[in-house]
Amino acid sequence: MADTDRADKFLNAYRELEETLNSKYNTDDKKFGSPIVRFLTEKESKPYRENLDICREIRNFLSHHSEVNGERIIQPSQAMIDFLGDVTEFIRRPPLAIEFSTLFADILKTTLSQKAQTVMKKMERQGFSHVPVIDGGECIGVFSVSTIFTYSLNTGMAALRDDMLISDFGEMLSFNNHSAERFRFVSKDATIYDVRNDFERKSRNSKRLAAVFITDNGSSRGRMLGMLTPWDIINE
Repeated sequence: MADTDRADKFLNAYRELEETLNSKYNTDDKKFGSPIVRFLTEKESKPYRENLDICREIRNFLSHHSEVNGERIIQPSQAMIDFLGDVTEFIRRPPLAIEFSTLFADILKTTLSQKAQTVMKKMERQGFSHVPVIDGGECIGVFSVSTIFTYSLNTGMAALRDDMLISDFGEMLSFNNHSAERFRFVSKDATIYDVRNDFERKSRNSKRLAAVFITDNGSSRGRMLGMLTPWDIINE
Protein backbone atom coordinates (compact mmCIF):
# COMPACT_ATOMS: atom_id res chain seq x y z
CA MET A 1 0.00 0.00 0.00
CA ALA A 2 1.39 3.40 -0.95
CA ASP A 3 2.09 5.88 1.83
CA THR A 4 -0.24 8.43 0.26
CA ASP A 5 -3.00 5.82 0.19
CA ARG A 6 -2.41 5.11 3.87
CA ALA A 7 -2.61 8.81 4.77
CA ASP A 8 -5.85 9.18 2.83
CA LYS A 9 -7.27 6.08 4.50
CA PHE A 10 -6.39 7.52 7.88
CA LEU A 11 -8.20 10.77 7.11
CA ASN A 12 -11.21 8.86 5.80
CA ALA A 13 -11.28 6.70 8.95
CA TYR A 14 -11.08 9.84 11.10
CA ARG A 15 -13.97 11.46 9.21
CA GLU A 16 -16.01 8.29 9.57
CA LEU A 17 -15.47 8.36 13.32
CA GLU A 18 -16.53 12.04 13.43
CA GLU A 19 -19.71 11.28 11.47
CA THR A 20 -20.52 8.33 13.73
CA LEU A 21 -20.09 10.50 16.83
CA ASN A 22 -22.21 13.26 15.30
CA SER A 23 -24.99 10.71 14.87
CA LYS A 24 -24.51 9.49 18.43
CA TYR A 25 -24.81 12.95 19.97
CA ASN A 26 -27.33 14.20 17.41
CA THR A 27 -26.54 17.82 18.19
CA ASP A 28 -24.33 20.72 17.17
CA ASP A 29 -22.55 21.23 20.47
CA LYS A 30 -20.31 24.26 19.95
CA LYS A 31 -18.91 23.91 23.45
CA PHE A 32 -16.50 21.21 22.32
CA GLY A 33 -16.07 22.17 18.67
CA SER A 34 -15.49 18.57 17.64
CA PRO A 35 -17.49 15.42 18.36
CA ILE A 36 -14.21 13.63 19.05
CA VAL A 37 -13.25 16.21 21.68
CA ARG A 38 -16.65 15.71 23.27
CA PHE A 39 -16.21 11.92 23.18
CA LEU A 40 -12.90 12.31 24.99
CA THR A 41 -14.76 13.86 27.94
CA GLU A 42 -17.02 10.81 28.26
CA LYS A 43 -16.13 7.96 30.62
CA GLU A 44 -16.62 5.42 27.87
CA SER A 45 -13.66 6.90 25.98
CA LYS A 46 -11.19 5.99 28.73
CA PRO A 47 -9.63 2.94 26.99
CA TYR A 48 -9.09 4.97 23.80
CA ARG A 49 -8.08 8.45 25.03
CA GLU A 50 -4.31 8.28 24.71
CA ASN A 51 -4.27 6.90 21.17
CA LEU A 52 -7.19 9.05 20.10
CA ASP A 53 -5.32 12.17 21.19
CA ILE A 54 -2.40 11.04 19.06
CA CYS A 55 -4.78 10.51 16.14
CA ARG A 56 -6.11 14.05 16.56
CA GLU A 57 -2.58 15.45 16.29
CA ILE A 58 -1.82 13.33 13.24
CA ARG A 59 -5.07 14.42 11.62
CA ASN A 60 -4.26 18.10 12.24
CA PHE A 61 -0.84 17.74 10.64
CA LEU A 62 -2.23 15.89 7.64
CA SER A 63 -5.07 18.38 7.19
CA HIS A 64 -3.09 21.62 7.56
CA HIS A 65 0.60 20.91 7.00
CA SER A 66 0.51 17.65 5.14
CA GLU A 67 3.49 18.09 2.79
CA VAL A 68 6.91 19.69 2.55
CA ASN A 69 8.47 19.69 -0.89
CA GLY A 70 5.87 17.21 -2.03
CA GLU A 71 6.48 14.72 0.77
CA ARG A 72 4.16 13.82 3.62
CA ILE A 73 5.23 15.12 7.02
CA ILE A 74 3.57 12.20 8.79
CA GLN A 75 2.66 8.77 7.52
CA PRO A 76 0.08 7.04 9.78
CA SER A 77 0.67 3.40 10.47
CA GLN A 78 -1.87 0.77 9.52
CA ALA A 79 -2.28 0.14 13.25
CA MET A 80 -3.57 3.70 13.72
CA ILE A 81 -6.02 3.30 10.85
CA ASP A 82 -7.25 0.04 12.36
CA PHE A 83 -7.52 1.74 15.76
CA LEU A 84 -9.87 4.41 14.37
CA GLY A 85 -11.96 1.63 12.84
CA ASP A 86 -12.13 -0.12 16.22
CA VAL A 87 -13.32 3.06 17.97
CA THR A 88 -15.96 3.63 15.30
CA GLU A 89 -17.20 0.07 15.71
CA PHE A 90 -17.28 0.51 19.49
CA ILE A 91 -19.44 3.64 19.14
CA ARG A 92 -21.80 1.87 16.77
CA ARG A 93 -22.04 -1.27 18.90
CA PRO A 94 -21.16 -0.46 22.52
CA PRO A 95 -21.04 -3.29 25.08
CA LEU A 96 -24.43 -4.32 26.38
CA ALA A 97 -25.39 -4.02 30.03
CA ILE A 98 -26.34 -7.68 30.19
CA GLU A 99 -22.69 -8.63 29.59
CA PHE A 100 -21.84 -7.11 33.00
CA SER A 101 -24.95 -8.23 34.87
CA THR A 102 -25.66 -11.08 37.21
CA LEU A 103 -27.69 -13.36 34.97
CA PHE A 104 -31.13 -14.49 36.04
CA ALA A 105 -30.01 -18.06 36.80
CA ASP A 106 -27.42 -16.72 39.28
CA ILE A 107 -29.59 -14.07 40.96
CA LEU A 108 -30.82 -14.78 44.46
CA LYS A 109 -34.62 -14.75 44.06
CA THR A 110 -37.54 -15.37 46.34
CA THR A 111 -41.25 -16.06 46.21
CA LEU A 112 -44.05 -14.78 48.44
CA SER A 113 -44.29 -18.14 50.21
CA GLN A 114 -40.66 -18.34 51.35
CA LYS A 115 -39.67 -17.66 54.96
CA ALA A 116 -38.13 -14.23 55.40
CA GLN A 117 -35.36 -15.43 57.71
CA THR A 118 -34.33 -18.12 55.22
CA VAL A 119 -34.00 -15.48 52.52
CA MET A 120 -32.13 -13.14 54.84
CA LYS A 121 -29.59 -15.81 55.70
CA LYS A 122 -29.02 -16.47 52.01
CA MET A 123 -28.61 -12.72 51.40
CA GLU A 124 -25.91 -12.54 54.05
CA ARG A 125 -24.16 -15.69 52.83
CA GLN A 126 -24.25 -14.83 49.12
CA GLY A 127 -23.70 -11.09 49.40
CA PHE A 128 -27.03 -9.93 47.92
CA SER A 129 -28.68 -6.80 49.30
CA HIS A 130 -31.68 -6.82 46.93
CA VAL A 131 -33.73 -9.90 46.11
CA PRO A 132 -36.36 -9.87 43.33
CA VAL A 133 -39.71 -11.29 44.39
CA ILE A 134 -41.06 -13.61 41.69
CA ASP A 135 -44.73 -14.51 41.44
CA GLY A 136 -46.12 -16.47 38.52
CA GLY A 137 -42.92 -15.94 36.56
CA GLU A 138 -43.17 -12.15 36.97
CA CYS A 139 -41.05 -9.88 39.15
CA ILE A 140 -43.52 -8.09 41.39
CA GLY A 141 -41.18 -6.36 43.83
CA VAL A 142 -37.94 -6.40 45.75
CA PHE A 143 -37.10 -7.69 49.23
CA SER A 144 -34.15 -5.75 50.65
CA VAL A 145 -32.45 -4.58 53.80
CA SER A 146 -34.51 -1.39 53.58
CA THR A 147 -37.69 -3.47 53.44
CA ILE A 148 -36.84 -4.99 56.81
CA PHE A 149 -35.90 -1.62 58.26
CA THR A 150 -39.11 0.05 57.09
CA TYR A 151 -41.21 -2.85 58.38
CA SER A 152 -39.56 -2.61 61.81
CA LEU A 153 -40.18 1.14 61.96
CA ASN A 154 -43.79 0.87 60.87
CA THR A 155 -44.70 -1.99 63.19
CA GLY A 156 -42.45 -1.23 66.15
CA MET A 157 -41.01 -4.74 65.99
CA ALA A 158 -37.37 -4.95 67.05
CA ALA A 159 -37.02 -8.39 65.49
CA LEU A 160 -38.87 -10.43 62.88
CA ARG A 161 -40.86 -13.50 63.81
CA ASP A 162 -39.28 -16.78 62.85
CA ASP A 163 -42.37 -17.80 60.88
CA MET A 164 -42.70 -14.59 58.82
CA LEU A 165 -43.10 -15.07 55.09
CA ILE A 166 -42.04 -12.70 52.34
CA SER A 167 -45.73 -12.10 51.66
CA ASP A 168 -46.10 -10.61 55.16
CA PHE A 169 -44.21 -7.52 54.00
CA GLY A 170 -47.06 -6.75 51.62
CA GLU A 171 -46.92 -3.38 49.86
CA MET A 172 -43.43 -2.72 51.23
CA LEU A 173 -42.14 -5.06 48.53
CA SER A 174 -43.49 -2.88 45.73
CA PHE A 175 -40.90 -1.15 43.52
CA ASN A 176 -42.38 2.25 44.36
CA ASN A 177 -42.69 1.75 48.11
CA HIS A 178 -39.03 1.59 49.10
CA SER A 179 -38.39 4.62 51.27
CA ALA A 180 -34.93 5.58 50.01
CA GLU A 181 -34.44 3.38 46.96
CA ARG A 182 -35.73 3.14 43.44
CA PHE A 183 -35.43 0.51 40.73
CA ARG A 184 -35.31 0.63 36.96
CA PHE A 185 -36.09 -1.82 34.18
CA VAL A 186 -34.22 -1.75 30.87
CA SER A 187 -34.33 -3.92 27.79
CA LYS A 188 -31.74 -6.47 26.72
CA ASP A 189 -30.46 -3.91 24.19
CA ALA A 190 -29.47 -1.33 26.84
CA THR A 191 -25.76 -0.54 26.87
CA ILE A 192 -23.55 -0.52 29.92
CA TYR A 193 -23.22 3.25 29.48
CA ASP A 194 -27.00 3.75 29.48
CA VAL A 195 -27.15 1.96 32.81
CA ARG A 196 -24.14 3.75 34.26
CA ASN A 197 -25.72 7.09 33.39
CA ASP A 198 -28.88 5.94 35.18
CA PHE A 199 -26.89 5.15 38.32
CA GLU A 200 -25.10 8.51 38.20
CA ARG A 201 -28.21 10.59 37.47
CA LYS A 202 -29.72 12.21 40.56
CA SER A 203 -33.36 11.56 41.28
CA ARG A 204 -35.70 14.47 41.97
CA ASN A 205 -37.09 12.62 45.00
CA SER A 206 -33.57 11.89 46.31
CA LYS A 207 -34.08 8.14 46.07
CA ARG A 208 -30.97 6.18 45.23
CA LEU A 209 -31.07 3.85 42.23
CA ALA A 210 -30.35 0.56 43.97
CA ALA A 211 -30.65 -1.92 41.10
CA VAL A 212 -31.38 -2.14 37.41
CA PHE A 213 -33.25 -5.17 36.13
CA ILE A 214 -32.82 -6.29 32.54
CA THR A 215 -35.86 -7.87 30.91
CA ASP A 216 -36.56 -9.00 27.38
CA ASN A 217 -38.90 -6.04 26.74
CA GLY A 218 -37.64 -3.45 29.22
CA SER A 219 -40.66 -3.58 31.52
CA SER A 220 -41.34 -5.16 34.90
CA ARG A 221 -43.72 -7.57 33.19
CA GLY A 222 -41.04 -8.86 30.88
CA ARG A 223 -38.95 -11.98 31.31
CA MET A 224 -36.08 -11.14 33.63
CA LEU A 225 -32.63 -11.73 32.16
CA GLY A 226 -30.25 -10.10 34.62
CA MET A 227 -29.63 -7.58 37.37
CA LEU A 228 -27.08 -4.81 37.84
CA THR A 229 -26.07 -2.89 40.96
CA PRO A 230 -23.61 0.03 41.15
CA TRP A 231 -20.88 -2.42 42.14
CA ASP A 232 -21.20 -4.19 38.78
CA ILE A 233 -20.21 -1.11 36.81
CA ILE A 234 -18.04 0.85 39.23
CA ASN A 235 -14.85 -0.05 37.37
CA GLU A 236 -16.27 0.09 33.85
